[in-house]
Amino acid sequence: MRKHAATVLTGIFCSLVTYFSAARLYQWAETGQLVVLARKTSDQPEFMSWGDDRVSFVLLFALHLFFLKTGLHGMLVTCRDVWLRGRGWEP
Repeated sequence: MRKHAATVLTGIFCSLVTYFSAARLYQWAETGQLVVLARKTSDQPEFMSWGDDRVSFVLLFALHLFFLKTGLHGMLVTCRDVWLRGRGWEP
């Protein structure tokens, strides 16, 4: 039972990582700016665009793509594990 719970919790975590990364990248596609939460100076988050700081923008964009890829991969592995355990096989 613990293996099933660990598999489901891993799937939920990977889904959340994928959701938030996809939401940030979708917001960038709509506005052309990425939100930088680490540089929050007031109540409003700071935004970063390509023209402001290209190196930081590329690094932040790559980080969101990495999280998106990792989350999708984790979700696929979780689905595979659930499917294999449903058929009676141990992955």
